[in-house]
Amino acid sequence: MKSGLNHFGLILKRYGFYVPFTWYFAVFGGAVWVGNWWLVGQQKGVDSEFGAVFSLLFRFAVYFSMALLGFAFLSVAGSLVYFLWKKKKGGIDFRISTVSAPGTGEGKQAIEIFLHPVVKPFLGFVKLRLKYDKTRFSGKFYLIKPARFAFFNTTLRGTYYWQLPEIKEYRVEKVLLYFEDFFQFFSFAVAVPANSNFYTQPVSASQKMMNAFPRKTEETSSRIEEIKKVEGEHISYKNFESNDDVRRIVWKIYAKNKELVVRIPEILDPYASHVYLYASYFSSFPISGREVIEVAFLNYYKTLCWSVYKQLQGKGLEVRYVPDQAIPSATINQEEEQIKYSISVSKWQRDNELKQYIKSKDASVVIISSLSDIDQVSQLIAQYGNDISFVFVPLTDSLNRQHLGDWLQWLFVQQEKDVVAKYKTNWSLSVMRLKITNNEKLLKQLLEQYDKSTVLQKMR
Repeated sequence: MKSGLNHFGLILKRYGFYVPFTWYFAVFGGAVWVGNWWLVGQQKGVDSEFGAVFSLLFRFAVYFSMALLGFAFLSVAGSLVYFLWKKKKGGIDFRISTVSAPGTGEGKQAIEIFLHPVVKPFLGFVKLRLKYDKTRFSGKFYLIKPARFAFFNTTLRGTYYWQLPEIKEYRVEKVLLYFEDFFQFFSFAVAVPANSNFYTQPVSASQKMMNAFPRKTEETSSRIEEIKKVEGEHISYKNFESNDDVRRIVWKIYAKNKELVVRIPEILDPYASHVYLYASYFSSFPISGREVIEVAFLNYYKTLCWSVYKQLQGKGLEVRYVPDQAIPSATINQEEEQIKYSISVSKWQRDNELKQYIKSKDASVVIISSLSDIDQVSQLIAQYGNDISFVFVPLTDSLNRQHLGDWLQWLFVQQEKDVVAKYKTNWSLSVMRLKITNNEKLLKQLLEQYDKSTVLQKMR
């Protein structure tokens, strides 16, 4: 029954977008009706020249208001008819693209929109509403136009800073275009199909410094502080040459094959080029349908993964990011942007476990979360805790602790003001909270035993 009501409410909301009048018009109409009723009542019993003049002025005000409303309606209708005519002829050029602009971050994504041809109503507005992810809609908005633009043109171009709830890839399927008059009384909507994908970008947060060194040499291009052993003695051999030390001749091979070979000595290579960064999104808990974990915790984890990448990059080393899941193909040329995209579109998963994901021979930094399996982490730490830098992200730090005063205010005084307050309340009531917090505590205790491990604190 409840799902049926929600479905009906969703349908009603969608059709409500096409109502040709705004609430300003409703308020204006109500004020006019009340004012007319009061003024007519004041004229009863008044038989004088003042009453006649007052009636004349009242009629003039009514006619003037009707003329203004008529002009406003015609200006909107003209722009609407022109656009529908162009749309019918297939002459509409509509484009959406994402841009990196100052002021983005904290869940905001700059969207640049281009639409041609469209004629704005005289002194009026052209607003938009975006339909995305099949069933979700943005609020109605107008574009921030460039500093230089013509007063009258047939091109709509500008930027919208869209506040989005998740760090992920979004798909825009439809755009509702609203033609509104200068009073914003009339609002005629036209649907324009769209097919545009974009992703919200994680931002870098200041974190404590961590130590990480390359464990695999690809090319001797940048010097590192920690000397690493590379392939050598007991691993590789080469034919004997005149300048080789005779003491390194392998006599067993000579006795068997009559070939003089020597061992390649083990060397200490002070050069390495790449740090391999692993970020595990594996969850050992059933979290499907739990919005706090799938949105708030995931956003927090992605932000810190990106922060770790930027900190390692700031050390002057090239960072190779290894995702633990299939990443959708995207036309991104720059490696850093590709890594940012990979982090943005990643999700919690239960297929690729930590022990299967980590390549211990080349892993330099491994990021784990409160959802990681304690047994697998313990096994990896025991084997590679002195070689690999493990970075732990306590997910519960993304929400402030719920105090008694917060509960009393929520129960008796006010409802949640924002989505963060809603997440706090839902997390406090979650049946998974005790299990995840206990797992988080054990992981902290485990990692604190190793010098190369790092426990990230709440973002600053």
